[in-house]
Amino acid sequence: MTLLSYGGEYMAFTSVLTWLYNLTTARGVDPLQAYGFGFFVSAVYLLVSGVLAVPFGSLSDRFGRRPLAVVGCVAAGLSILALPATALLTEANFVILAVSLVLLFVGIGHGTFTASALAYAGDISSSANVGQAYGLVETAEYAMFMFGTPLGFIVAQLYGNTWTFVITGGILLTAALAAVVGMPERRKSAESTASSSQSAEVGKTDASLTVAANSEPQGQTKLLYKAVQDSGVLIALLAIFFVSMGFTAFRIYMTQYGTSGQAVPFVGPYLISIMAIASTLAAVPIGKLVDLSKKRMPVLIVGFVIEAIALVAILVNPTAVTLIAWSVAFGVAIMLVRIPQAVIVAERTQVENRAGAMGANHAVEHIGYGAGAFLGGFFVVSLGLSILNSFVVFGAVSLIAGLVFLPLWKKLGLN
Repeated sequence: MTLLSYGGEYMAFTSVLTWLYNLTTARGVDPLQAYGFGFFVSAVYLLVSGVLAVPFGSLSDRFGRRPLAVVGCVAAGLSILALPATALLTEANFVILAVSLVLLFVGIGHGTFTASALAYAGDISSSANVGQAYGLVETAEYAMFMFGTPLGFIVAQLYGNTWTFVITGGILLTAALAAVVGMPERRKSAESTASSSQSAEVGKTDASLTVAANSEPQGQTKLLYKAVQDSGVLIALLAIFFVSMGFTAFRIYMTQYGTSGQAVPFVGPYLISIMAIASTLAAVPIGKLVDLSKKRMPVLIVGFVIEAIALVAILVNPTAVTLIAWSVAFGVAIMLVRIPQAVIVAERTQVENRAGAMGANHAVEHIGYGAGAFLGGFFVVSLGLSILNSFVVFGAVSLIAGLVFLPLWKKLGLN
């Protein structure tokens, strides 16, 4: 389900922006403004998919992982299938509004199936393999991050944008079918939860707070509030914020570097793909490392340190070899942070509040993306910093995050 849902979404996204640009310019909008509207509707999509992951995650806790995963995939799939109808609109403003509405529902779908998938990985795993479970989820996401956009571009070149929407919408509906078939519900009642406190399943047990959680919104809100109050969950949320900020800075800057005249020939345009390949290949092994070592925070801290070094070093006298090496190091570092922090959230939540907590995790992740993009622009445009100096600042932030987490790890008694 995760592989198909992310695949359909990422394949469609580039075509959606191209579709918007073509329709608006054909209706008299200046090309530069048309690009600007692309940024605007993208912001709507990113904001919605992050923020709404929290309430829809709580709904997943209340009604189940599978129903909400299906709803998310269907909402995104049908919205994309409806997109060709926007060509019938004659006014540019209506086109922009309609495309924004489509991406709004795609964002709702993204936040819903992401929170459900992350929670489900924790539900079905044990303390012995929870790291591998989240490694597989991250592998699916990063594989589609790596291949989804170029694959969507190829499909659009071969068959046009309209057929791209039909194909990607169909993929998302297939993801919904995969959820129906392959996500049997693993949630437990309050009574069975209370009786399983000695089991090897992931997560805390607190029967006093599970009463009526699945039937009353107030109980569900109480459970979510309890989850985000937990010191370990708060540290995990801070970790995803800072690593997402650094990731966005790397992605934006290195994309621009790769297409600039300063880039090292043959290597520059592919650095983001190299980073994504490294992340994809490293995810499951890192998950196994987390499972075998039973250490979450040490792995996370090492990830921040490697990320900081990679950000600072990658543009210092760059050569083809150093650019590839530091892109690989950065990609691995991202997983060294993302996987243990997801495991921490899973282990310190209950089945009844896990999806809400994962929704909060996803929301903070998107806030980190936005902060990284904003600060990157601020450093370059307002402060006049070079990309190298900007990377030094982001690297320093990552290093400080790792150093701050080090004493907290010991003080709070986290694994």
